[in-house]
Formats: sequence, C-alpha cells, structure tokens
Amino acid sequence: MRAVARARDVALLAAMVALLAACSGDDGGAANPDAGGPDAPAGDILDQLRGLPEVVSVTEQPTDHAGYRYFELQFDQPVDHATPDGPHFQQYATLIHADVARPMVLLHTGYGNWYYDFPGELTQLLGANQVVVEHRFFRGSRPAGVAAWAHLTIEQSAADHHRITVALRRIYAGRWLETGASKGGMTSVYHRRFYPGDVDGTVAYVAPESFGAPDYRYEAHVEQLGPPVCRQALRDLQAELLGNRRAMLETRAQNEAVQRGYVYTRVTLPVAVESAVVALEWSFWQYSGGADCDQVPAATASDAQVWAFLRSVSPVSSSNDDDVAEFEAYYYQAEVQLGYPGTMDEHLTGLTMFGSTDFEGSYPPGVIRPPWTAAPMTDVDAWVRASGERIIFLYGEWDPWSGGMFELGNAQDSLRVVAPQAPHGAGIGDLLAADRSAVLAKLEAWSGVTPNAAALARRSVRREPVAPRLPPAILRH
Repeated sequence: MRAVARARDVALLAAMVALLAACSGDDGGAANPDAGGPDAPAGDILDQLRGLPEVVSVTEQPTDHAGYRYFELQFDQPVDHATPDGPHFQQYATLIHADVARPMVLLHTGYGNWYYDFPGELTQLLGANQVVVEHRFFRGSRPAGVAAWAHLTIEQSAADHHRITVALRRIYAGRWLETGASKGGMTSVYHRRFYPGDVDGTVAYVAPESFGAPDYRYEAHVEQLGPPVCRQALRDLQAELLGNRRAMLETRAQNEAVQRGYVYTRVTLPVAVESAVVALEWSFWQYSGGADCDQVPAATASDAQVWAFLRSVSPVSSSNDDDVAEFEAYYYQAEVQLGYPGTMDEHLTGLTMFGSTDFEGSYPPGVIRPPWTAAPMTDVDAWVRASGERIIFLYGEWDPWSGGMFELGNAQDSLRVVAPQAPHGAGIGDLLAADRSAVLAKLEAWSGVTPNAAALARRSVRREPVAPRLPPAILRH
C-alpha cells in the first residue's frame, strides 16, 4: 500500500456489487384498488400513481420482464425537508408493478438509477414489486444552485426515501423490504436509522461503514486478502508499472482518449494513470477476486499484456471528465459525512508523484465542502448496535470493503453473513447452505412470501445491469 502521507490521495475507489438476475412473478395487469391502502387513489395502477400528490409525473414504458408493468416517476421533494415551503426539486424513480397485494422492495443504488426496470435479487426471490430511487444530487435528481449542496446529507436523503415510501404505501399497503448494495446498502441503513418503521426488513449487501477520511481500519483486512502469492503478484505489478512503465501507460491512455473521445481536465491524464495503478490491488479484490489470480501478469509481461490487464481491472478511463462528473456528489459525501478507506501502500513508497491537490477537480465545482465529521457514522453505528431490528448484512470474505463491516451488537432479529472467498459482488447464492437458509427464512418471515430459491440458480444466465465505475483512486465505495 502507500505511505500514510499519500494514502489520502488515492483513497476513494470504485464499488458496485453484482446482484442477481432473471425475473419472476405472475402475470401483471391492472391493480386491484381494494388491495391498496385505505386512502389509495382509485382506478388502474397508472391512474393511482398519477393520483398521488407527491408525484409530479408518471409515464408507463415497455418492459420485457414478464409479469410486470414498468413506470418512470418524478417525485416532488423539498431541498431541505426542515423547510418544506422552500425550494423543491424532482427526484427520479422507476417502478415495476406486479400486484399491489404483493410485497414492495425499495431498492437503492446510492447513486444514479441504472436499474430502471430490472428486478433485483430480493424482487426476484419474492416476486415483488420494486421501486428504485435515484439518490439526491445524482444525475437528474439534483437541486439547483451551489448553496443546495449543504443539504446533501444522510438525514435529507433518508427524508427523501421516507416521503416516497409514505406516498407509495397508499397504494402498496402490504409488506415492504429495503435493499441495496455497497453505497446502496449504506443508504438503506441510513433510511432505517431515521425512519425505522418505514419497512419490515432490510438486506444491505456489502455495505461498509467508515469512521475516518481516510479510515485505516481497512488496512489489516486488505493485508490478508486472497492467497499471499496473488497479493504479491499484484504488488509487484504495481511497482513495475509506476517505476518503469509510466510513460508507456500515459501514451496508451492518451491514444485511447483520442480514439474514444475521453477528456481529462478535472483529473489530468498523468494523475489518472497513477491513480489507476495505485487502485489496482483494491480494484482486483473488489471486482475479480481469487478466481482470477492466474490472470495477473508477471512484472516481466509485455506492455500490451499489462495495459490490457489494467484496462480490465482498474481502467484509466474511469477518471475521464464524464465519469468524474457522474460521481462528484459522492466525493462530496465521502469527504463530509461518509468517510472512506485508507491503506498504507508501503510497497509503492517513492513511486508516486501526486498529492491531494491533484484530485480537487473531482469535487463539485464552486462548492465549499464542510470539514468531515465523525458524528453521522458513529450515530448510525450506535443505532444499529443498540436499536437495529430486522437487518441482514451480507459481505464477501475477499472483498476489501469487508474491512468496514457493520457490527450487529444488540440488533434484534438480524443477521450478518459472509460469503466465502467472494468479492464485492457477493449475493445470497454465494453463501454457505446454512447461512443461505437462514437468510431465506428471515425474508419469508418479514415478507410473508416463501422465496423462490430457484431464482438464485439463474444468476449466471441473466445478470443485473452493469453499474458505472467510480474513478479508481478517488473514492472507494
């Protein structure tokens, strides 16, 4: 890892989890208004959605997921929920509807919405309805004005999700479960902390909690990931790339930029190259894992081989201007409230050239960031340990993010399970049989529906939409 003084420069990496695929559910069609809440609007489900005062617009779209109807919605939201008469913005969400009598799954990405009409793992298991909410300040769900950034907090986003839950519960009055992976899993826990009664249970996949910016608790975990020989091969390759092939990498990255139209003004291309290499070890364990150890090139491999490997595991292009802009709201959150991992990276001592000022372009332009404070994360952690209820935390053993696992403490009717040797894409199907059965039993008790465990076997056939990658050396969520 890097020297302590430089760890901040590369702290913040990419993280999204692979949920599972395939679809389930019975035939769709018009909802039965009598099955909704007592104050549900009348008529077909489209009419009911249009009748919700919090909904600015709703449009039905085609879908190829059998048994579902698909809707895109814009919800009205206050910029500051403490002052509802102040400025408002529109928050994008997507809904796949099977029947109002079935459970509802509230799915968070923690970023923009790239799920659209795709049913996540819990939705498939339960044949449930699903609503995916785009996080405030991501993509089109952004309030206007620089001053609004002060309201990008976990409290405000939890209030967004509460407002949407209250609105949709008028129609979907049955059981609700909440889920998400990585930052989406974190978001689900934050919602439960402030509004614990909104849902009947939470499944947070690979959701870390960080207590610093950076947080060096992750170091010990990263030091024992995977087979030692694989760890060493990755570190030897990193040292070789920074020590002897930096110019080659920059030339290839520049040629790629010309060919594909990438622009590097927010994070310059030399910084992007270095950060991609420094992030290589973390990114390998996050996305690939021990099963791909035989794909790690030797330090003596050709330029073409090492460039191809870097592009596949920790691409320089993830730091181009468009990708940085996609995640600038997350950079703000991590620096202000969420924190992020830190590692020591001693094997790269003397090989790095850039510092924290070289990454300033990744933050929202013109926005002043308050200093990071530990209070929000320590508060959430204390709530889980003392008052958490009906929460499942699922982690991958060889995921670097598992160095920041939540502790259950005295949480009631809750589980923490770890999938052996799994990376950041760990899911229920990756668990040992006993843990998998325990999770499915909780889901059945919380939802009132027997999970369709056969959906887990379809993982290799239809996978979830691919999440965009965070710039590799800036944030690690």
